Amino acid sequence: MKKFLHMIGELKTWGCLSFTGALCIYSFIDFLTGGEYIRHTLVWQMLALCGCISLLQYIFFSGQVLKRPSYFLRLAVFCGLTLALCCGFAWAFRWFPLENAGAWASFAVIFFLAFLVFTLGFEIYFRAVGKKYDALLGRWRAGEKDREK
Repeated sequence: MKKFLHMIGELKTWGCLSFTGALCIYSFIDFLTGGEYIRHTLVWQMLALCGCISLLQYIFFSGQVLKRPSYFLRLAVFCGLTLALCCGFAWAFRWFPLENAGAWASFAVIFFLAFLVFTLGFEIYFRAVGKKYDALLGRWRAGEKDREK
């Protein structure tokens, strides 16, 4: 039960991050294109999409499900599945005219830019946290050596 609750906590955190990011990106694009508001149905669609993406993120990056594949392979497969999921939502909910190739191209460019920004953001965050913990571990080890003397 403890492991299950931990998983739910991770999913909730990742879901909140992706949902907030998705709405910020959509709001920015809506603002640039002269939109005045976000439809409440779109908010629910984004929530469902972000829930699915968070589940994929847990599978690929938590270390609880997939442990052996390289980081690059996990990132590449995750990107492909996420793109397919986003395209599926765009098609199912008619986010833009489906026959418009320019709209699909814009969608793909925005997806890859957002994916790149989020990937770099997580990479920078985890490197900073890793350095912090390495420093703390170094101080702890130095303290252990001092206690041994």
